[in-house]
Formats: sequence, C-alpha cells, structure tokens
Amino acid sequence: GEVGFEVPSPAVSVTSDNEDSNDDTRNYVKNRDIGIGGRDEEKKDDMEAIVHEPTTADNNTNKYSDSSTLPKEGLTTTTTTTTPDNHHHKLSGCWKDIYAINHYKATSSNDDTQHNPKPRHHVPIPISGIYSDTFFRSFLCRSFSLHPSWLSTHTVSTISHSELTPQIFFRDYEQTNTPLLIKGASATWPALRKWTPDYLRNLTRNRTFRATSGAAPLPALFDMENYFKYCASAVEEAPLYLFDRTFAKKCPELLKDFEGGLRETCPFWCAEWDGVNGIDEGGDGGGRRGYHDLLRVLGEERRPDYQWLIVGPKRSGSAFHIDPNATHAWNAPIIGRKRWIFYPPGSTPPGVYPSPDGDEVCMPLSLGEWFLTYWDAHVERRKDEDVTRRPLECTACPGDVLFVPHGWWHLVLNLGEDGEDDGAVEDRGVSVALTRNYVSASNLPDVLRFLDTRVSQISGCRDREEAVKPEDLGREFRKSLLNFAKEEGDDGSSCEECKSTSNGRGKLADLLERSEKVAKEGWQCAAWKDLDDAENDEQCGNDAVACQKKGTGTSILARAKLPSEGETSDHTAKNNNDASVGGGFSFSFM
Repeated sequence: GEVGFEVPSPAVSVTSDNEDSNDDTRNYVKNRDIGIGGRDEEKKDDMEAIVHEPTTADNNTNKYSDSSTLPKEGLTTTTTTTTPDNHHHKLSGCWKDIYAINHYKATSSNDDTQHNPKPRHHVPIPISGIYSDTFFRSFLCRSFSLHPSWLSTHTVSTISHSELTPQIFFRDYEQTNTPLLIKGASATWPALRKWTPDYLRNLTRNRTFRATSGAAPLPALFDMENYFKYCASAVEEAPLYLFDRTFAKKCPELLKDFEGGLRETCPFWCAEWDGVNGIDEGGDGGGRRGYHDLLRVLGEERRPDYQWLIVGPKRSGSAFHIDPNATHAWNAPIIGRKRWIFYPPGSTPPGVYPSPDGDEVCMPLSLGEWFLTYWDAHVERRKDEDVTRRPLECTACPGDVLFVPHGWWHLVLNLGEDGEDDGAVEDRGVSVALTRNYVSASNLPDVLRFLDTRVSQISGCRDREEAVKPEDLGREFRKSLLNFAKEEGDDGSSCEECKSTSNGRGKLADLLERSEKVAKEGWQCAAWKDLDDAENDEQCGNDAVACQKKGTGTSILARAKLPSEGETSDHTAKNNNDASVGGGFSFSFM
C-alpha cells in the first residue's frame, strides 16, 4: 500500500563492512544534492560570472550580503593551483572560488589573458530586504512540524479483529472495495514483540537492503545498522526510504515472525481462503487451495513483486499513488504510526495531475510540500456534496492492519513511534512496517483487464530476468490458473458434482470464466477509464507491445519502459519510434 521506485541502475552501497563505499556515498550524495536542487543553470551562471579581473578593494576579507566579514584564511575549504601565467593561487573560501580557478586553468592559455582575466575570490552581491521563498521552501518541506489538524480526523471504517469474520470482510469490505482499519489484528504477531532496532540489526547482520527516493537518481544499499543511523539524522526533503522486496529470501526469520500470526488473526488473507465460500476446510494446509493471492500460481520467482519490508524516518512516507497492477493490499505497522489519506477511485487528490491514460503523474515530490501547499484544498474536499467522492483518513498504530482496496489513491506519512505527538523537529523516530499486494475473486476482473490494456503500466517484473515479462503476464496468468485448477481437480474434469453443475466446470475455472466476461464488459473500478489508446490496444489484440511499436497511445514514460535494442528477445518487441530512450526503466507503486 506504499510506494517505492524501481530503478535498475547500479546501487550505492552503504554498509559497515565496506569502508571503500564511504567515498562513493559521499560523491553520490554531493552529486545528488546538486542534481535535485533544480538550479544547475543558475549556479553555472553564477560561477562563470566570477571569472574577472581582481580588484584592489577588499584584499584582506570577503564581504557577504549580511554585511559580515570572514578572513580568507578562516575557511576550511582550500586548494592550491597554478594558472597558465605560472601564478600560484591559494583559494580559501567557497566552492565557487575553487570552480573559478579550475575553470580559468582549463580554458586559458598564455596568449589569451586579455579574454580570460585572472580570477578573484567570489564576493556575493550585498542585497538587503530580499527574501526568497524558493530557497526557503526546500528547508521548510523537510523540517515541517506535524500540525494537530493533520492528524485529528478519522473517517476510515474501523473494526476489532475479534468481531471480523472472513465472510464479513469479503462481503462488506473487499467486495465493496472499501478501506478498513482492523484494530488489534497484528497485536499477537511475534514481530510486534521482537522487532526492535537492536533485534533487526542483529538478525540482518551482513545483509543489505534497498532504499530509494523519488529525488535520488540511484537506489542505495544499506545494512540495517547504517540505515537506522541514517534515519536518526536524515534532514532531506525526500529521504531515502528502505523498501525491500526480497527481505523474506535474505532473512527467512523475518517471514516467520508474522506469517503464522497472519494466518491466525486474518485468515481471509491466507491461501486457504477462497473468497467465495470461506475457508476450504478440505485443503492440505499448505496454501495450495483457495482463491486468495491468485498470482501465486505463477510461482515465487515468476510472479510480480508482492511483499515488502518498509523502514523510514519520521516524516518520510509515500506520495499519492494507486497500487500496482489493480491489486488489493494490506499494510501492518510494526514500529511507529502511519497517517493515511485515501481518495476514492475516480476522485483525484488536490495537487495530483495524472495523464489521461494514467501513464504519467505530475505531483509534489515531497510529503511536506503537499501538506503545506494543498491541505486547505484537501479540507474543502471533505465537504464534497457527493459523499462517495470525499477523502477518508486514519492513523494506523502498531497492532493494527489496514486493508487498501484496489484503485484508491492514497498517501502515507510516517509519524514516528507511539507517544511522539508534539511534532517537534528534533523528534526523529523511525517507522517499520510490512505490506503485501494480492489478487482475489473480488478484483480479478479488473486485474485481467489491466494486464491486457495497461501493459506499459505493469510493474514489479521488469528488472528481474526470471519474472514473466509485462507483455506476457496476462496470458501466462490465465494459463497458470487453469493448470492450477487441473492439478487441484478444480476444473470439473474429475468431479461428478462439478460436471452436473456450473456447466461442468469447477469453482476456480468457473471463477476465471465469469471474471473474463466481466473484464470484457468494462472496468469495475472507476480508477481506470477506456480511452482511445486502450481501444487501439484492443484492436491489436492482447499484444499491446505491437501497438507500442506503432506509437499508438504511448507516452515518453511508456516508451522508456520498453526494452532497448540490446535487450530484445523472441517475446519482446523493439521500440523503433524512439530508440534513444533507455530500456528497463519502471516505477513500482506499492
């Protein structure tokens, strides 16, 4: 139910065992800071403007805009270099001085000193009474206080896990596609008792986890010890968010700490739950029967990513997004509270501007920017005359589990550990959570339609060689469902009762047949619409990549997700329209 980014580029490693990684990390952070500042051209112009003849004034001091002075020798950044005229220059002051002398050295020669005069120390132009929201905004968005009004509203349906049966959950919430906060659902899970920072550090020693940010050009690999240190000191507007999809393989003990408890307290999220007739008591207990988590029929390695360990500092979280591939999700905070804001399918949140086909979304990069800029508009949306379009809000605490239906826009803000209610900037805190995405009987029709008509938006399988490719996923999913039904005797072929009912088909095969009919009729959920590009895809059949080759309804982002020429295989078409756009790029919205 939260968001991460798939960027299959070389990752920056930050581990306690690899001392060499520190230099790479510092270079990465330095370059990233320049890259996301959004003022590269301004800096370049400012730097080149200081390459001019020195003046006789201010020889002993540098003057700054606030009228203070600082001796040249008083700064820590120094460098000594020789210009083409054989003069030695010791630059003490700021990075602009260093750039100036290096720029002069690289572009000057002995006979062009008239056109390339010697540099002098950078002296900012003193201007009083000028204040910049642009420069202040980034600081504000990363250090904002949590206003009480942001946390006071609770409108998400809430129920105690002791009162919730599988039949009630499916009938009243999953079938109706309604968010639900289940109080106490994870209170007895071993993870709630065992998962402290010390436990996670010790259990995951010598293992690295993937952290990403919408503002970072590369993912980073942290061991848990160093990531907790990062959380304690993070002051970024869009901090690196640990969002690891392979934690169960790296550390199976973590899986054991919650999977048994999940089966006991939330049986409707176990494989034995069939989504129609309740728990299959005749199952073997091994998770083979049942209609929950249908994508499991593809196999663990071939299916799209579906479960994540999530760790982040206070005020981190996920910007507005819809979960991938039309899937449902559940999210369980283990350490720290999470603030959730939902917008119903078809009702776009303020400040969020998706393209008509949903392929691209323009919105604030950071959570702080959204809260500071669009909160008043959000409050007005609470008063919408159509109650079905009003946003829903809640705070999930450790011990709770939240159901996130497919197609709902949602934002998640990490609030820190329990008791941290004052919103003080110094109060960092940390958040640890688990989440899974799944397909069941209730959203199967929309999943089938999504896999057929939104190939460019399929995520979770683009950067893994063993995973089924997006253009093949719909076909392979259907094939695996039917094979699964035959193996379980659920296709009606060996069941006399089935042969006399449901037109000779078993429950699972019958569910697939009914879902196919619904999918062909249109979307069940208002999050997606049938546009011209979708109709063109259907005219090409299920091979949406063939349409993309023709340039039908494809944006730059869609083309970027297509394989490059060097990655083409028998089942992957080349994109001849824009070969310059790199392949293998995708977002994963979780």
